[in-house]
Amino acid sequence: MRDAPTLFLRGALRVRQPSSGYRFNVDSVLLAGFAWVREGERVLDLGTGTGILLLLLAHWHLPSSLTGVEIQPELARLAALNLEENGWSEMGRVVEGDLRRPDGLGGELFDLAVCNPPYYQAGRGMASADPARATARQDATASLADVLRAGARCLRPGGRLVLLCPAPRLSECLAEAAGAGLHPRLLRRVRSGPGAPDHVLLLQFRREAGRGCVALPDLHLRDGAGRYTPEVEGWLGDRPLESPRFLCDAMIGKLARYLRLCGLDAAYARDAEDEWLAEQAGRTGRVLLTRDKPLLAACAKRGIAAFEPPGDEPAAQFAAVLRRFGLPAAGARPRCLDCNAPVLEVSRQEALGKVPPYTYLTHRRFSACSCCGRITWEGSHLERFEREVRKLGSAEDRK
Repeated sequence: MRDAPTLFLRGALRVRQPSSGYRFNVDSVLLAGFAWVREGERVLDLGTGTGILLLLLAHWHLPSSLTGVEIQPELARLAALNLEENGWSEMGRVVEGDLRRPDGLGGELFDLAVCNPPYYQAGRGMASADPARATARQDATASLADVLRAGARCLRPGGRLVLLCPAPRLSECLAEAAGAGLHPRLLRRVRSGPGAPDHVLLLQFRREAGRGCVALPDLHLRDGAGRYTPEVEGWLGDRPLESPRFLCDAMIGKLARYLRLCGLDAAYARDAEDEWLAEQAGRTGRVLLTRDKPLLAACAKRGIAAFEPPGDEPAAQFAAVLRRFGLPAAGARPRCLDCNAPVLEVSRQEALGKVPPYTYLTHRRFSACSCCGRITWEGSHLERFEREVRKLGSAEDRK
């Protein structure tokens, strides 16, 4: 089996995969886009293949470790090589083994487990003549139930299992998840375009039941003209970022919340070492916000974008960041204050039973975090904050 390097995301990633047989497709990009990683989380990919999910999650987010499990030796070799060639071998590893074995990871627990399981049950449909592709497409070596049990076994309390499921297998998936002690928390239907039927589903499970499963708005791959939608374009690296992204250190946690409230991507690393902060800011293209002068000097020496918010008052720091980097893009929605993940508007029906009864009766528009699923609603405090943000921006423009 020959492996051929492919430049992906406009050259941001170098991916080696077999020249024939098993190759990743857009499903992997959708799954990685759906599976949000909070700063410092430990990530596990069950059936990692060539490691594309780990590469994408490391490129977009700030995990502390990456682990892939792969039963096919040649694919495991390529996954390890991909981690190394993209600069993540120190925080990433590939375990050649069977995800069905309880002792395969030595009892290690993870914050996030992801999996793009085989589409078809063994014996259904026509199997590929290529053994690697057949293993990836049909569940002869690991069934959907095996994947769900493995995910449940490897999650720490509060951890999440995210996977992609063919729409016709939803009932089977939910039944097997219940048998593994998992509860669905988020669901997003993927459609090829407006009016098209859903063909795959993005699902998040947890061991904790919570208040039920939240259905996020449908994800359309293409618009009515056949072009990729803006969300998918962003995940494919074909849409430029409209606003800067930030990485805040432990000294300015409240500033990170201000930035998230006005819709800016502001990662917050509470316990990170200086070297990690500088390395991650440089790798991900984020602007490091810190008042640590030695760290600022180190960033300047290495050509890493960094900024020192002045003073100790978050409001003054916030104004300085707006003055330096500008207001968020028009129409930017507040991000989740806890996860920093995008917040998507959901139907009012989705909020029934998941928010206080009085809130449901007195509000018409609700949103949900695409990571934790927490439902929020518009209120006067958010409207006041937005007015204050715009006022600060106008005042800074006049200076």
